[in-house]
Amino acid sequence: MDVFGLLPRVKTRRMLEAFACAMILTFAVSALAQSSSDNGGDAAGTPDSSNPGINNPQTGTVSTGNYVPPAPPTGPDVYYDRPWELYLGLTYTNFLAGPALLQRSNMGGWEVQGSYWRNWHWGMMADSRMYVGTSGVFPNGAPPPIANITGPRIMQYYFMAGPEYRAFRRNKASATVHAIFGNAYGIFDAAHLFGLDVQTIGLFATQWTFSSAFGGTFDYNYTPHIAFRIQPELLMTHYGGTMQQNFGFSVGPLIRLGKINKKRYHKPTSWFR
Repeated sequence: MDVFGLLPRVKTRRMLEAFACAMILTFAVSALAQSSSDNGGDAAGTPDSSNPGINNPQTGTVSTGNYVPPAPPTGPDVYYDRPWELYLGLTYTNFLAGPALLQRSNMGGWEVQGSYWRNWHWGMMADSRMYVGTSGVFPNGAPPPIANITGPRIMQYYFMAGPEYRAFRRNKASATVHAIFGNAYGIFDAAHLFGLDVQTIGLFATQWTFSSAFGGTFDYNYTPHIAFRIQPELLMTHYGGTMQQNFGFSVGPLIRLGKINKKRYHKPTSWFR
């Protein structure tokens, strides 16, 4: 039976037919959407309990699928890709200032160190430092009113250079080892000795000598450009033709400088392959 055929006007009949088709299509789409929601979850993306393997970042379900949550932040983005480093440190060493002395000297001072890194692992270091302190001496007969000289001031200057190797690097920290060589200048007559010879009271003579330092560094990063360095070392000198082995230690800020050259850190170089 043609319901629309009972209507007297053709134009009105066509409009009602179109309206009826639109309503039927709307009901069909609504039914399909409701069926999909019942099987897979709601519009917000919450997985249904019958399908716990759905990989949904909002709920942290990562048992299946290719979603991988980002790692939590671990520190500043330090990539060690700047070639220059400048270190300014406060230094300490325990030094024996004479070949037959029993009392060692506690000496402190400053250190300036520059490094050029060829790649992530290998670099060259240049180092300059100064130590000052007092030393025990032999019993002596200085003229009155002194009668006896005790604790005269002594000084040392070091100028060294050599290779260093970065053995460990992370966002938060890095560690290196180094072996540097050069010369030291020891000043053992800096105090007023009232005419006494420094060797008479047990000290080395003021002189230049060969020096070396073997040690490492530990750098804690605050930003990509600034770190705090701890540097223990074994200092070796040859005053008076004999070898001295002394413990050294320094702490201070490290600054990373220079323009990044990505090729330097991604291709092998001719240095220490």
